[in-house]
Formats: sequence, structure tokens, C-alpha cells
Amino acid sequence: MMKLNLITFASSLATRESIFTDHHELLDAIAQEYDVRYIFPEELDGKPSPDATMVLVGSGGVEEMVKASIDLLPPYVILIADGLKNSLAASLEILSWMRLEGRHGRVLHGPTSFIMQGIGNYAGAHDAIARLNGKRVGVIGKPSGWLIASNVSYQAMSEHWGIEMLDVPLDEVVKGYEAIGDDEVQDITDQFLNHAFGILEPTRDEVVKAMRLYRAVKNIVERYNLDAFTLNCFDLIPTTRTTGCVALALLNQEGIPAGCEGDEQTLLTMLAVQAATGEMTFMANPSKILDNATREMVFAHCTIAPAMTDRYIVRDHYESLSGVAVEGIFDPMDVTVVKCGGKAMERYFITRARLLECTTNPNMCRTQLHLRLDEPLDYFLERSIGNHHVIVRGDHVERLTAVLRMLDSREIREL
Repeated sequence: MMKLNLITFASSLATRESIFTDHHELLDAIAQEYDVRYIFPEELDGKPSPDATMVLVGSGGVEEMVKASIDLLPPYVILIADGLKNSLAASLEILSWMRLEGRHGRVLHGPTSFIMQGIGNYAGAHDAIARLNGKRVGVIGKPSGWLIASNVSYQAMSEHWGIEMLDVPLDEVVKGYEAIGDDEVQDITDQFLNHAFGILEPTRDEVVKAMRLYRAVKNIVERYNLDAFTLNCFDLIPTTRTTGCVALALLNQEGIPAGCEGDEQTLLTMLAVQAATGEMTFMANPSKILDNATREMVFAHCTIAPAMTDRYIVRDHYESLSGVAVEGIFDPMDVTVVKCGGKAMERYFITRARLLECTTNPNMCRTQLHLRLDEPLDYFLERSIGNHHVIVRGDHVERLTAVLRMLDSREIREL
């Protein structure tokens, strides 16, 4: 059972016994799901707890108490209010004051089932953020020259996300690739080809070269103990005569978030999504708006984890017409589109979407997803956070929103 700290505020007119009596419906529901520790204001010591921590607003008249204790509360303050004893009114006043002071948080209020869902989302977000702490993220080669708005501050990532960013020379990949013989990758070549739904442009020899690059990149991941990485894959094409699409696809499949083109912001979004959902992700270009009124557009890229697809076809790389790429094919499903960006990953966009079909436009990257988004497409034309966005199977909007807000990121339309 997950542990949950409830920092409990109530007016001087209330006793501790009356708090549990007055709010028994909500507190009984919480006790069924969590191992609860109640902490009262006089017991706060400022030491951060490893467990999820929220504020229970037990009555009105606690605004000054919360204000006096604000520096002892979590950075993102969850105010739980069932509405009894003027708890909602007090929570709204507290939240308004917090916003004026530059502090962030939200009120959880509504039917008990709604409050419990919110507690679950934010408790899960706390665990996801804890999983990010200590991660080592590699930037292999410098970001591609066209990514003029996609890098981050390494210091901010250390301070806000608790991760370590490392630069790795691209030459190490090239040297590793040259040292790997064709015979060393025959088995994984067979496996990749045998599981494919189809094979179009590449020859087996091309796939062997792509697998040598996969093995070289995997060796780098192991050597530097990386939990995620982004690769300047285009700069590898002249020296290795192959593309990095398969390497990224297979490492994503193995649970190592792997991004294209040295894009740091998109890679970190992929890492956050994995920590929050446990799911693989697809990094893609917003490639074409099909209908603004119905919010339909195509996202495309040349690499995707085979295990994320319903089936896949082995293709060549779209831009260079060389190497090996992966065309993923999906049946219709619900997905989530998300992107977090900025030097400190301080803003985000997120929406539910429906995958309607996979298209085969010859003038786009190989995996093409035709989506109908819940959110208006004006975001992409007016406020887009860079180019690449991240797609994950399923509806994860509530959980991902909780994670990103607790990481001190703000939805783009709020800014």
C-alpha cells in the first residue's frame, strides 16, 4: 500500500477527533487506498519526505496557518477539500495567495470519487518524479543545426528534475561501429527481418550495417551508464553509410528512451512520459494539417519501437533514401500527444487524440499517424514548443499533467 502524508490544517475551534468525524467519508476512502500519516502544523520540521505529501484543509479559518507554514510544504501544494466546514472556501483563498506569491498548486475538490482520482494522479506523479531523480541522460553529438529552439539548460535539469546531462562525442559511435563485424549482428538481423510485416527498399546488407550501428550505440549506453539519450543521427550518415533509425527503435523497445537529431527537449519529454506511464513513445514531426476544423493532422518520423506498433515494415530512410527505417502500422486507437520544452522545460502542451489511420504519403517520413486531436490546432501555428512532439498509446492526460505541473512546468495556454 502506497504511503501518503496528509498535512492537516483546521481552525482552533476544531479538535483532532472532530476532524476525523466531520470528514469521515473522504478520510475513510483515502485510508482504504493508502497508508496514511497525518501531520499537524506543529509537527512540521521542514525535512522533505520520500512519500507523497498533500495538504488536508479541515475547515475554514486556516489561511494564515497555511501561509505561515508555506516554506515547510512541498513545492507543488495539493489542497484537498471536501467542502465541509468551509474547507473549499479556505482552499480557494490559499490557492489565490499562493499564485500571487509565485507558488504553484491546485485544489482537489468534488465527489469523493473525483478527489480520489486526483490523489491517485498526484501520488503517482510523485513516484514518477522520484524515478527521474538520478537519471543519466546522454547527448551523443551536438544537436542538429536546424534545431534552434530545442536545447535545455543542463543546470536547470539538474536542479529541477534531478537528472545529469552528459555530452558524448559522436566519434565514439563511429569508432565502435567500425570495430563491429557483420558476423556479430547476424542473429539480431534475422530476428528483426523475420518479425517484419514486410520489407521494401533495404537489402539484407543494409540491415546488417544498421544493426552494427545499433550495437555500437548500445555499447555507448552501457559504457556511460545512460538511462536515456539523444543522437545526432544525420551526422552519422556520411561516416557510417547508414542511418540511426533502427538503433533508436530497438533501444526504445528495450526501455531506453532514445531521441533523434540531438533534440534534448523531446528526449526529456519521452523520459518523463516513460517515468509516468511505463510506456514506449514515438517522437514525431507535426507534418501536415489535414483539416483545421476537425483538428486532424499527420505526425511522422522514420523510427519507432517495433513493439509499440501492431506491425512494421522495413523501409529506407525518407530524407536520405538510404539506410534502414521503420514504418510502423497501427490499428485505430486513443493516444496522447505531449511536448514539454523551454530551457528549464518550463512549459508544456498536451492533448488526447484519436489515431484514425496510418497513411503512406511518399513525401513524408515512413511512420505516419493521422490523428484527430481534442485541442485546437492553433497551438501548432501560434505557440508550438519546437518541432518534434511525443505520442504515447492510450489516454494519459491526467497523469502526465500532474507530473509536468509538479515539475514546475506550465501549460502553454496559461502563459
